[in-house]
Amino acid sequence: MIDFRKKIQKSKNLTALGSSYILSNAISAIFWLFLASILDVDQYGELGYLLAIVGTVGAFGLIGSNNTLVVYVAKGVKIQATVFFITLIAGITLSIGLLVFTQNIFISFYPLATIIFSTVIFDLLGKKAFINYGKYLIIQRILMVIFALVFLEIWGINGIIFGYTLSFAVFSFLIYKAFQEGKIDFKLLKDRKNFILNSYGSHVLEVISINIDKLIIFPMFGALILGPYQLGFQIFVVLMILPHIVVQYTLPHDATGIKNKSLKKYTMIISGIMTGLTIILSPILIPIVFPKYIEAIEVIQVMGFSLVPSALTLILTSELLGKENSKSVMVGVIVAIIALIIGIIILGEYMGLLGLAYSLVIARSLQCITLLILKKIE
Repeated sequence: MIDFRKKIQKSKNLTALGSSYILSNAISAIFWLFLASILDVDQYGELGYLLAIVGTVGAFGLIGSNNTLVVYVAKGVKIQATVFFITLIAGITLSIGLLVFTQNIFISFYPLATIIFSTVIFDLLGKKAFINYGKYLIIQRILMVIFALVFLEIWGINGIIFGYTLSFAVFSFLIYKAFQEGKIDFKLLKDRKNFILNSYGSHVLEVISINIDKLIIFPMFGALILGPYQLGFQIFVVLMILPHIVVQYTLPHDATGIKNKSLKKYTMIISGIMTGLTIILSPILIPIVFPKYIEAIEVIQVMGFSLVPSALTLILTSELLGKENSKSVMVGVIVAIIALIIGIIILGEYMGLLGLAYSLVIARSLQCITLLILKKIE
């Protein structure tokens, strides 16, 4: 009877996590695709570039709190108040610095807002409070769309980013709960500094690996090239929703020794199926839905080959972090970044837009291979 109840609860948790994650990402994806339909190609590329800047800056302020909170809160360590305090200080500093550097108030406080929301969300994941996690995630996405559309009419692209910022900042009131979970104790961080530093480094590098292509393509090739690439990347992100759902569920379980092997196996199978569908359906759907982005068809097809290695990378990352082996994860991300930079410079120069897409596939595949090797020798 107890085992049956555990299975029912596991099913409810996975359903709550999966449905909320799918819905929240569906809202975000549909909104991004809607923006592609109403913005000019170069505006869409420029928006991707600006979000890459503020997103990368924000990653530096999390201080590895994402995986730190998920892993140690799941293990019962009262680390929340200490982590929240440090990340708040870091977020305020980074946002002020971004304001001074860019002189653009519309985008400057995006890092602080994302840091606040992220720490709240990862704390909930560590507690395995999947229902509350999903609820806040969906509310944030709805507010994001509303605010972004309102301010788009007023300030254009800057207004979209300002809308994003407000949608995150709404959850600032939840911060106080973290300080009620325990006292600020830096010894908690000191005793776990190796994992936290490696986790911090791997997260920053992971965000860089996601954004570095936009940060390089925009100044090298311009917004008109980045626009179609950005559309292809957004579709790739949509297709990666399932693996991300699974990993957010498995990470706190991997941290406590629960493997979920069948779930991971089916995730890989579905990722393979999605690769095939992407290749087949892109030439049919893109001319109908996005007639301004015909040149993105081959980009989307090529990026589809990244799905399987990217899904396996997420699963391997969950297993390694569950064992507090964040160093191997960081090495894998470094390999991906180096491969992506080299690919963009060389293949982008000689093959143009299609070469940029191949660069993503190569980088994701090499990251996956690296983690497989490191996992075997650990």
